[in-house]
Amino acid sequence: MNKKKHFLESLEKNLKGIPKDEINDILEDFREYFDIGSERGRSEDEIISSFGNPKIIAKQIKAESYIKKAEASTSAANITRAVFTTLGLSFFNIIFILPVFAVIFSMLAALFAAAISISAAGISGTVASFFYPLYSQYFTFNINAAVLIFAFIGTCSFGILFFIGDIYLAKLIYRLIVKYLKLNISIVKDRRQIDEI
Repeated sequence: MNKKKHFLESLEKNLKGIPKDEINDILEDFREYFDIGSERGRSEDEIISSFGNPKIIAKQIKAESYIKKAEASTSAANITRAVFTTLGLSFFNIIFILPVFAVIFSMLAALFAAAISISAAGISGTVASFFYPLYSQYFTFNINAAVLIFAFIGTCSFGILFFIGDIYLAKLIYRLIVKYLKLNISIVKDRRQIDEI
């Protein structure tokens, strides 16, 4: 019974970060697995070795939990937690996928910054255009103030449309990342099952 208790305590310790009721359900499931295994005549050592390392099991469970949260409610915090938890499951993820995620997030940040900058330029230009008659004498070229106002309103509108497009692109990338993370979890689980055979 000592090894079973040690296994469950280690699993519980490594599951910190997910809701307490989820942890209790998971621990109850593992207790049932122990009971079923002992009914079938298996020793605690055999049952524990069939489970594998409690730290790895906890990482997989936490990754699945975070991915479900990311699917249920779209937020930067949920997807970031899911990505970083999943990255720790495999060496391949850290070496090859982490840089890809960093580039994707950087590109999204740059696109949003560009959209905001274009909108801000349009707004400030529109405001400045209203005062164009006051400082038009300092320019050698003469432009109608109404043309400037409409040009900058167009610039502002383009920035807003660009921002809306960025939102749709971010949602698409979010869904693709969640699909990749789910695929990654299933690959890790399948590999673990093959290793156990």
